[in-house]
Amino acid sequence: MTFSQDAIIDVSAHRTELVDGRLRAVDGTLVPELVRLLTTGAGVAVCRGVADVLTHHGLDVHDERGASVGRDYLESLFRAFGERVDVAPFSPVAMDYDRIAGMDVDGYNKNTHFTPNGDHTTEREFLTTKCVHFDAATPFIGNIYGPNTNIEGGVPVVCDTRAYCRDAGVAPADLIELMPHSFNVAVKEEHAGRILAEHASAVDVDLSADLVMVVLLNEVDGGLAHAGSEPRAADPAEPARRPIRHLEYQFAEGVELAKWYRHYGLEVPRPGSRVPDEAARERYHRGIGPVGAQGGETRR
Repeated sequence: MTFSQDAIIDVSAHRTELVDGRLRAVDGTLVPELVRLLTTGAGVAVCRGVADVLTHHGLDVHDERGASVGRDYLESLFRAFGERVDVAPFSPVAMDYDRIAGMDVDGYNKNTHFTPNGDHTTEREFLTTKCVHFDAATPFIGNIYGPNTNIEGGVPVVCDTRAYCRDAGVAPADLIELMPHSFNVAVKEEHAGRILAEHASAVDVDLSADLVMVVLLNEVDGGLAHAGSEPRAADPAEPARRPIRHLEYQFAEGVELAKWYRHYGLEVPRPGSRVPDEAARERYHRGIGPVGAQGGETRR
């Protein structure tokens, strides 16, 4: 899988205004482009160029206020996308989604007291770094990355599991398994290597100098999986930061979650309150190595 330029949106090419500390797109073309790419295109869109937008308005992406304004702007685009798209055709089971939720997580260190939805999931420790996987029970997701500080790696990787299932004759339900200590579902090891070798692409962006949002059609049946390369401190003696804002569809009742897992022949997981042991971390919570036709998945 190779990203075409069509999947990349330079948000700095779209006019914005800053009103009461919030950015707003004013040319009317940006959100429709997101809708097109996600619903009739490849199922992925990469929004970059926020640093230039902030500079235009006298803000700096490396300043906490500027970065906050930038993240809120990208989140507003995802929410505007959600207002325009009927998610029912993109979910193989009827789901009562009632909102889009956003959460800020630490993409390098362990998160504590984490829960994406206090209505039906309890607080637990959480690691963002994962193998090839899908987020559970949300047809679309948005992940806002950056700006990183003192980080090497941690690059988002998009996997065209839709093409893989078609080419290999694999049913979506046979592609995945439960992931220990997570509500996400992992692509089985027997499929991950070929997917990474033939159907994956790293997102080529500078996450130390920009804010970037990757939006995906995330449904197992007909969508795209994702992963990331292993993040590490460029200078182990200095602090390292890899902020991520995650956006997903949610629902009020836990029965909806059970309905989604049951469709794929899985039980609802019961993650513990602490991060998994080393064996589970090595398999499910370690970033992948280089992707491409030569190597597939490698371990560092």
